[in-house]
Amino acid sequence: MIKKYFINQKEKRLRAGWRLLLFLIAVPVTMRVLDMIIRPLFGNSLQINAVKWSFRGILVVLGVTLLVWIWRKCIDKKSLVSLGLKVNSMAWWDMVIGFLLSVLMAGLFFLTMMIFGYIEINEISWHGDYIVSGLEIVLLFFGIGLATGYSEELGFRGYILQNLEEGIGLRWAILVSCILYGAMHMANPNSTILSGLLIMGFGFLRIFGWLRTGQLWLSIGMHAGWNFSQGPIFGFSISGLESNHLIKHTLQGPRWLTGGEFGPEASLFIIPILILALFLMYLWSRKREDIPWGRV
Repeated sequence: MIKKYFINQKEKRLRAGWRLLLFLIAVPVTMRVLDMIIRPLFGNSLQINAVKWSFRGILVVLGVTLLVWIWRKCIDKKSLVSLGLKVNSMAWWDMVIGFLLSVLMAGLFFLTMMIFGYIEINEISWHGDYIVSGLEIVLLFFGIGLATGYSEELGFRGYILQNLEEGIGLRWAILVSCILYGAMHMANPNSTILSGLLIMGFGFLRIFGWLRTGQLWLSIGMHAGWNFSQGPIFGFSISGLESNHLIKHTLQGPRWLTGGEFGPEASLFIIPILILALFLMYLWSRKREDIPWGRV
């Protein structure tokens, strides 16, 4: 009798809620173990910002990929690829378009700040205290962009969202996933209630990419492009975290409009930009033959 509350007898596996609970418990444990193993290999170089971001990137890629693969194979009884990692020519196009779309988003936000006089540019330089070498750019692109984009999309829009969908249906899964995503970022430095709510909007933006294509690549490209362009290129904080950057500037104005030390994800100006991005994603995917129309 008790067994039915844990095991789906028809599917012969743990129910979705228990699978997710075990996954969420395993994530911090796995990250801690990997941190203890990998950190000594970097030594004092972790004092360099770009190396620190690269280390973080290696950590999350290894940790999330390993956990999702194990849970998918041993507990979900499904493949890793079925989460939306099918590799074909369209996957590369989705990543490129997603990346460029997010660069456009960050650029529009920067332009908006300039138009309203909320930003003062102090310096534009690839030298000095900012990005000092080609290698540093590569490390930042990997750690801030690709690694974070891939791991968070695989974890949230891949494993968490799709298991929630199996357990409580798509609409509730979208809501719960967005709430979890916003809540997770509330632990970041300089977060606010507004930043938590707006990051829920970013969560839906990435979910929309999966809904429109059935794959994670568009969302991965957007996530990578957003992180890399808002931080190393335009000089904003990345969800409250700092990086080396090309443009050094000073924000002037209310935090709820400039985003303050948290970054664009804490600014109301990002809302119309999110809406524009959703529309452009719709245009990009509207003629796709493999679009899962029943999801939207």
